[in-house]
Amino acid sequence: MKSKNLSDKILRSIKSKGFKYIQLPSVIETNHIVQRSGESFRKFIFSFTDQSGNELCLRPDLTIASCLRYLKNNLKGKEKIFYSGQAYRKSQNKKKNSIIRDQVGFEIIGSQNEKNDDKEIINTSLKSLKNFKYSSGTITIGNVEIFNLLISKLDIPKRWKLRLSRHFWREDYFNDLLKRLETNSDVDPTIVE
Repeated sequence: MKSKNLSDKILRSIKSKGFKYIQLPSVIETNHIVQRSGESFRKFIFSFTDQSGNELCLRPDLTIASCLRYLKNNLKGKEKIFYSGQAYRKSQNKKKNSIIRDQVGFEIIGSQNEKNDDKEIINTSLKSLKNFKYSSGTITIGNVEIFNLLISKLDIPKRWKLRLSRHFWREDYFNDLLKRLETNSDVDPTIVE
């Protein structure tokens, strides 16, 4: 009950900043997840085939469902939205993590001024936390462009920059790439000689 009250307070705070509440579908097409996150992510989702032979899954994340909604409805321009609900994802650590995760999220989709809108998201997050007088908290910012900007500034070959950006979503493979980059183990010294 305590977390429900907190979620309601957060949602009211976000709504007061001009964000619109949206309902999200609980079931989405599996190919949307697999295409973006890779085939290896399939083991973390709950999928099934409907009567028509389409592979569907329970939403593993609310942000994905909100972006799919924007694209499916062919919306144009800026939209300030927020949402809440449950996401369903298997975990590697079966004892520690629940397969059902309660989430609250908000974002600005279709931005024409990303810097200002990113600033608005961060400020809204900070103000929401301050309103609840928490002594500590964590804000997770899910903007892959920040990561891509970091990668673009690294002094590494272009092929590595592209590889790291492309495989960011595949955690195990991405970590393997980092190890290979760190040790330069992708270069076979006998071929180089």
